[in-house]
Amino acid sequence: EKKQLSISEITFHVMMNVYGKSRHANGASRAEKLLRSMQADGLSLNATSYNICIDAYARRGDSEKAKKLLDEMVEISEVHVECRPTIHSFAAVVNALAKSEAEDSVEQAQMIVRNVEELDYVSPNSVLYNSLIDCITKNGGINASSQAEDVLAKMRQMHNEGHSDVRPTPYAYSMVLTCCARSQDVGAAERADSILMNMEQMYEAGHSDVIANDRCYSAVITAWARNGSVNAVQRSLELLDRMEHNLNEDKPHGRPNAHCYNACIHAIAKSSLSGSQKTQKCQEILERMVDQKEKGFHESTPTLVTYSTILNACAYANGDLNDKKEAFNLAKSCFRTLLESDDMKPCPSCYTNFFLVISRLLKPGEVRDMMAEATYKEAYMSGETISIQVLKNFRNASPVMAKKLLSDEDKSRVDLQRNKPRPMIA
Repeated sequence: EKKQLSISEITFHVMMNVYGKSRHANGASRAEKLLRSMQADGLSLNATSYNICIDAYARRGDSEKAKKLLDEMVEISEVHVECRPTIHSFAAVVNALAKSEAEDSVEQAQMIVRNVEELDYVSPNSVLYNSLIDCITKNGGINASSQAEDVLAKMRQMHNEGHSDVRPTPYAYSMVLTCCARSQDVGAAERADSILMNMEQMYEAGHSDVIANDRCYSAVITAWARNGSVNAVQRSLELLDRMEHNLNEDKPHGRPNAHCYNACIHAIAKSSLSGSQKTQKCQEILERMVDQKEKGFHESTPTLVTYSTILNACAYANGDLNDKKEAFNLAKSCFRTLLESDDMKPCPSCYTNFFLVISRLLKPGEVRDMMAEATYKEAYMSGETISIQVLKNFRNASPVMAKKLLSDEDKSRVDLQRNKPRPMIA
């Protein structure tokens, strides 16, 4: 028979929750102090009492203390069964490990999950496996993407075998795809693409809860952007077309947003396309973003990242004089748009990349010096502290103007950065 908590015990739980969910750094330790006060006063503890404290430590990424409380629950539950860990207890510790910086966090999380799978008083659920995927994604090593995919495959298998609490959720899919996007594994982009297409097929087959949302699409486009293969740009653009189709046809799957467009621009910037091809494709994507914004879909509004990435793509545009002229004109147009915008102004990355454009696409001489001077003055007049990288690129673009305009202090900052010893490579 379940024991009813007294008013005092409920009050303790409420206060523990308040401390645990607060933004105070010591909120978790204050919640645990209340737990110890309950013990000292002879009040009844149960799994909820411990779970509140474990959650509090998990919020702060303190996996060591969260794990210590879990071990305590296991130990005392032999006498006090009401303190036996629940599936929430185990999942919360895995969540704490995901947020921690422990080197062996993934191994610890995997061990906890294996232990749960062998216990007879709790059953694994989606939350537990989602937390494990989250831990692998954030803290995993070179094999992280394949490990995350294995967990997702296990969830599918268990669900198919009748484990209703282990249903692969959109969050699980999106985290696995994010893991693939961050991975440098050969074939990670192809595998991510396959998972995305499988999600859409599952939805069409009647699994209405499996929706390939914009986060899923964004992760796959990012995976292709980092892939660097010959067909990376083409496939990124195909996925972008598919997202726009979802929007136009009011389909539930991912719809384009600025992050997805930016990932495509990044794929173009990293590609081996010719200078004119890079410029043309970047221009086309920018126009598509503006077009979507004008149609009322403001999630596609170009951002500072959009313009900065285009500037970087233009800076590294190869080809003949006409190719470089075309790239420079696009870069200048983007930079002017930022200067004239009421909503955003050039960020340090934008200035850094535009100085790269000047130094790489303009021949040394009066025009280049004037352009570098005007750009530096815009940065100076913005009132923001000019970063060392911006100053360095300014000097590379026009040593004459840098010598004329930079203060002795700024020159020293650049010299210190240039002369800073590089770490030894073992």
